[in-house]
Amino acid sequence: MISFIDDNMILAKYYLQRDYSKLSKQIKLEKGSLTKYIERQGMLAGYTVSKNEPLSNLYHGNFFVVRFSFADFQTEHVVQQEELLLELMQCLKEYISEKKGYYNLRIPSHVVDIIRTYNNIFKCGLFCGGTVEEIINGKIVSCDIREKLNVFFADEVYIKQHFEELLNLTFSSFKEYHGQYHISPYTEKFAGKIYENWIYNSLKNNQGDIVIADYLGMPIGFITLAEKENAVEGVLNAVDEKYRNIGAYRAMLCYAINEATRRGKSFVISTQLDNFIVQGVWNSVGLRPFYSVYNMHVLGE
Repeated sequence: MISFIDDNMILAKYYLQRDYSKLSKQIKLEKGSLTKYIERQGMLAGYTVSKNEPLSNLYHGNFFVVRFSFADFQTEHVVQQEELLLELMQCLKEYISEKKGYYNLRIPSHVVDIIRTYNNIFKCGLFCGGTVEEIINGKIVSCDIREKLNVFFADEVYIKQHFEELLNLTFSSFKEYHGQYHISPYTEKFAGKIYENWIYNSLKNNQGDIVIADYLGMPIGFITLAEKENAVEGVLNAVDEKYRNIGAYRAMLCYAINEATRRGKSFVISTQLDNFIVQGVWNSVGLRPFYSVYNMHVLGE
């Protein structure tokens, strides 16, 4: 029996406790904030539709993200919850038909009945990959840092001084990157621009911490961090491709994990399901997966 909310920093707390009762109560208490929900026989399932402003502005259209919430659900097939989800998915399909736009449905991969009902109701859409969320909690991890490599939190002065260098190394690092919007034939034309804008805004407007890897006085990589009550999240990370053999990424990752631990919080981070090299580094320092989603793109027309 689980409850689920598509927020890795909130879900981390209950995953570690292996007790979802408080999350269930929270979801049911705040159900009015959901775009649509159905509650029956102690179970609740719902979704929230939010506008993706950056993509809407870039493509001059209406782009939306759909995130699901469940309270007191089984991960395996149960007839009663499948019936509830069939009704919910039909409501979502009607919503999409009425409110034209491009929708990204984030389908949690560990709840089999939502996958079954999506296939049953939509019978279409684009599979655009998936995302895995990983977590580590309460551990200090060791890392041998190469001589002349320094890892530290950047202050505002450092970011301003090295902004162009950081921006350029990130653009270079991401130039071969293919995410969900590259996979979709409807969005691939400007997919590169989506990530360029994300990179620029992450560096320009980051309100949290930025961990820097500096080699011989030059920034060669960074990880931006976000923080909530019980977790620190690694959001955007990049390493200059010319310096990927000196352990800079691992050093920054360990630094971020240890800082989260010192603050008494979990560290969470996410990537594409097939990004095995990065996941290998994560697993080597103790991170482990705790949920994943499939990105299903649906065009309302």
